[in-house]
Amino acid sequence: MSLLVTPDMDLPFFERVEQFVDSSSPELRVLWAKPGDEFGYLPLVQHLGDVACVGAVLWDEWLAESVKASLEKKSGIAESDLRTLFLFLAGTHDVAKATLKFARQIGHDELGRLIVDDIAATGLPMKMSKVEEGSRHFQHGLVGELLVSDWLQKRGCPKRVANALGAVVGAHHGIATTGEARNQAARILRRYPKEWSALQQEILTGMAQVAGVEEVLPRLPERIHADVTMRLTGLLVMADWIASNEKAFPMVASGSQAERVRSGFAAVDLTRPWAVEYQPDEGTDEFYRRAFGWPEHFGARPMQKAAFEAVSDVDGACLLIVEAPTGEGKTEAALAAGQRIAADTRAQGLLLAAPTMGTANGLFHRVAEWATRNTPEHTVTSMNLVHSRKMLSADFEKLRMGGIGTDTDDGHGAVVASQWMQGTKKAMLSDFVVATVDQVLMMALQMKHSMLRHIGLAGKVIIVDEVHAYDLYMQSYLQLALRWLARYGVSVILLSATLPKETKLALVEAYGSETQDTFPEDLSEAYPLITVVDGQGVREIEVESRPTDIEASIEIVPDGLDELRGLVEKLTEDGGCLLIISNTVRRAQDAYAEISQAFPEEVELHHSAFLASDRAFKEDRLREALGPDSRRGEGRPYRRIICATQVAEQSLDIDADALITDIAPMDLLIQRIGRMHRHERPVEDRPAALREPQVYVRGLLATDPVPVFDRGCAAVYEPAILMSTLANLPTAFRRPDDVSSLVQRTYSPDFVPPAAWAETYTEVKSQLKMNQGTAELRARAFQIPEPDQADKLEGLFGRYHRGMDEKTPTGEEAGVAQVRDTDPTIEVIPVIDTEYGYRPMPTPDADCNDIELVDDDVPDRDTAFQLASSVIRLPARLTRFASDFDAVIDQLEKQTPIGWTGHFLLKGQVALRFNEDGEAELNGGRLRYTSELGLEMVGGEEHQSREQNR
Repeated sequence: MSLLVTPDMDLPFFERVEQFVDSSSPELRVLWAKPGDEFGYLPLVQHLGDVACVGAVLWDEWLAESVKASLEKKSGIAESDLRTLFLFLAGTHDVAKATLKFARQIGHDELGRLIVDDIAATGLPMKMSKVEEGSRHFQHGLVGELLVSDWLQKRGCPKRVANALGAVVGAHHGIATTGEARNQAARILRRYPKEWSALQQEILTGMAQVAGVEEVLPRLPERIHADVTMRLTGLLVMADWIASNEKAFPMVASGSQAERVRSGFAAVDLTRPWAVEYQPDEGTDEFYRRAFGWPEHFGARPMQKAAFEAVSDVDGACLLIVEAPTGEGKTEAALAAGQRIAADTRAQGLLLAAPTMGTANGLFHRVAEWATRNTPEHTVTSMNLVHSRKMLSADFEKLRMGGIGTDTDDGHGAVVASQWMQGTKKAMLSDFVVATVDQVLMMALQMKHSMLRHIGLAGKVIIVDEVHAYDLYMQSYLQLALRWLARYGVSVILLSATLPKETKLALVEAYGSETQDTFPEDLSEAYPLITVVDGQGVREIEVESRPTDIEASIEIVPDGLDELRGLVEKLTEDGGCLLIISNTVRRAQDAYAEISQAFPEEVELHHSAFLASDRAFKEDRLREALGPDSRRGEGRPYRRIICATQVAEQSLDIDADALITDIAPMDLLIQRIGRMHRHERPVEDRPAALREPQVYVRGLLATDPVPVFDRGCAAVYEPAILMSTLANLPTAFRRPDDVSSLVQRTYSPDFVPPAAWAETYTEVKSQLKMNQGTAELRARAFQIPEPDQADKLEGLFGRYHRGMDEKTPTGEEAGVAQVRDTDPTIEVIPVIDTEYGYRPMPTPDADCNDIELVDDDVPDRDTAFQLASSVIRLPARLTRFASDFDAVIDQLEKQTPIGWTGHFLLKGQVALRFNEDGEAELNGGRLRYTSELGLEMVGGEEHQSREQNR
């Protein structure tokens, strides 16, 4: 198996580094970089040499050729010169650790005092000025930026370029510096002790000679933009983190520098980039059969062929938008097209982004099998699942513990989960990634260490699934991410059931603006449709549509629960499987309670307010009962009524006989209809009365003279869109024939409502525009600038320098909330409070339900897994205001067993204690949980936020 470091490393460079380290002055050799322990500390000069060598290996062996080509094109600097500059920056990134403030900061314990005494023994002055001592801006990253920039300028480097390269050093701890802070630090440097300044110059000049940077300076352009320095910073952070790993690069160096680097990379388990295979003389069907292991009689569908062939003649990086119905094999089409693009552009991997964690989990196994088949023999690639609950995925755990393909002899390579890449900030560096869409959207978010995300995405082909599911707020992040991906030369594939033309045109313009000045004024309404955007422009490819698979009748029905019960009784008189989709948890619970009276034991409830373990168990059982392989009398129930929220819209492969649904935007209604008459099955599987597809729409309190929507429905979806949907709602729907035309008419800016609705529609349309404007403003407050406006690196971190409240969360979970525009909510692990401690909330098929634990106990792995699998999100009303949020967190932290800090699955989680009756009190509210109804607010009027509703 071929890992990263190979015998043909850049040995001459390592030898020059080793010579510089060994020949450095006694004063420099005694300075520390990492404090270490009683066995020794890591000298600064050794650490700088390590990072430079790691940087060389990363550039030569890990960084995608597509990234190198893009950096060269966008900077105007030859790739070899860029490498030289990067190695110089890597070797000088900690130059400002050769300062009094840094050197003396460990002198507070015995070991630290010994190190400081050793430094003083060389004769270096150790008295620090009061200005330096009191300055919060004199940090080694910022000071290093100034030193590097000044050194470069004095050797003829253009000022703007010197400042841009210095900014890479300044940002290597995750955030770029600001002008005000740099000015304060510069004033201190002007009067710095000459002995310390000499050490700084020794580092800069020595590393310049090692890298050969002075030969490059005359060839540099007048400026370098942030899209270049952002990626260089990401690679520098990566090199610094690898070289700072004590297990890989011990404090006490031994052996040659080459041996140190070789053993270091062996400990880090970083894999080479994906060696993409593509055979130009291979036919499309043959390619699909090889890539996915299909039997010889299988062939690609028309849409799959069209997608693969569309990318065969693209000009460089491209955007591919695939619009096709569910069941057409869009995922396989995207993977195949992505593989072809990666081969042509020399990308190093692929990322598939899904709308939810459940969808991502479902895709992970499929992508892992594909990745294994397409990892060449005798090579190893890395793969990751990226979302907050990935450690609960059985498929990911299998990969993490043993890899895939490592013990096979079938001509394929191996896929592993690199342990070094398991942190949230490093996860995107794997070759193959399946993630929630937040991980792509956060590319457009001002976020600490975002440069690691940028360098991880920059070398991949990006696939984004279910694009129609993202609201305007998320679309704004997606469009900005597309602009940056286009700037980086990254190809993107967007998958959707269908898209409104305005939305699609915005996506096309966002990506295409990198190479195009003009765009089509209108786009095709053909369906299925493939849209390609590349250096040649925009082109659309109409794809052969499959025959009409259903023709469903659509009828509006009264909204009352009595009427709902009567309709269900009528439809299921002779049995049948009925799906009822509600827009809020409360409406779904009410429907369940009403219908259960008529059909006890034959009704199920599905929504997001169940324990994760309960929800997974219920959904697995539902897929088995209503999936493609069940038959009536052989797994498929005689009668089953499913009451659900939007969780049934996507990722659940179920087939109902009829649908009752709340009014929703047209594209989502079509998604819901896709859960009915979904699979081909024997005619006797469906009762005679339900053999013709039927859709019933509720959620309207009145239709004449003006529609009045249920309050919960109107809170979840914009009334203007609901009115447009209602006006365009047909009495019969043909799939896939009517999909595109219905969506386009509903979202058309030229939509004219019926005369009687005009006044009301004008009001709600005005409110919609106001809400959209507000959402865009909210989004912009957290977004990075567009690439053309990002001249300096600091512009990508502006909110960190604008007096951001110190309590403002900035981590991964906060990032997810910001790109999804969700209310502040909290996830908890419910437990049952007992006299002496607690026990896990009972969950299906768990072996730990009766285990009682003392709060100080560290749970064993099975119990910890059950607890972590029981996470649930609290209703947003409990934490709507900042004061409530803090109060709830304080209360939950007091309830959390101290032993949880000792287990990686539970560390950082909070507990909510329920009594034996399944009730809990929190911040003045009362909650109740049952496996039948899920989490409920007990007493008072529940005002549910969009997140809780959905």
